[in-house]
Amino acid sequence: MKNTYIKLLALLFIASASVSCVNDDETFGINDNKATATTSVTSLSLAEGESGVIPFTLSNAINKPSQFKIELVGGNGGQDDITAGDGYTDADTGIYQDGFEITVPAYVSSFEIPVNAVLDLDQTEGNETLTLKISAAGVRTILTPKAYIVEVSIQDYEYCMWELQVMDGYADSWQGATITFTDDNQVSVYPDGDWDDDAETYQIPVGRNGNFSITYLSGSTGDQPNAPGAPGYEEENSYTLTAPNGTVFSDGPVPTVGVIASGTGSLCN
Repeated sequence: MKNTYIKLLALLFIASASVSCVNDDETFGINDNKATATTSVTSLSLAEGESGVIPFTLSNAINKPSQFKIELVGGNGGQDDITAGDGYTDADTGIYQDGFEITVPAYVSSFEIPVNAVLDLDQTEGNETLTLKISAAGVRTILTPKAYIVEVSIQDYEYCMWELQVMDGYADSWQGATITFTDDNQVSVYPDGDWDDDAETYQIPVGRNGNFSITYLSGSTGDQPNAPGAPGYEEENSYTLTAPNGTVFSDGPVPTVGVIASGTGSLCN
């Protein structure tokens, strides 16, 4: 009887030791199987200001969250040329702010890693490539069977500069009216704040090669998201817009609502 008791204790000890030896990479899921994350994407092509995703599929759902890191391991671009995942790495997933990370929630069968090409105004850098390495990190309840390599190609933003002068007859800025610049890479809205003079001048980049549109929106309708319920005072508003090739668009007081200029290219020199 004593020997049987000792054998039972020994078996319980071995079982306990086996459980305690399971490491972070062997956390069991819903079906008690280790999950893997896979992707078939090997490249992304983005223009500056554009976003894409790297989709992953899980072999089986897991009842715990997991983390992955996205490292920049090659190419002629830098980390400031993109954003990816949920944000920069922290001390749990890698070197602090050296690369990016993403947390995948529990019970999902797939996820996507967002990648955004940062829009900058440096036209000397040209097109860029970045090599990203994606692997499990931090909380590794889901593994990658290998470290995935994705080549990201970024097309440089080529633009020319327009000049916009907004004027207010009462010298207290526009009340809700806006001029919106839209091209294939960005949307920007002016005036971008209040001013205490009769005029404010902006230098605005507009894409050189793609589609563009410049639109005036009245402040009198009272439904602008940037100034809900604002009075119009359109009789105070005027603007002069000068394209890079010297073409001038001017209107006001009470500017006409709608498209000021549009087309392909941006009337560059």
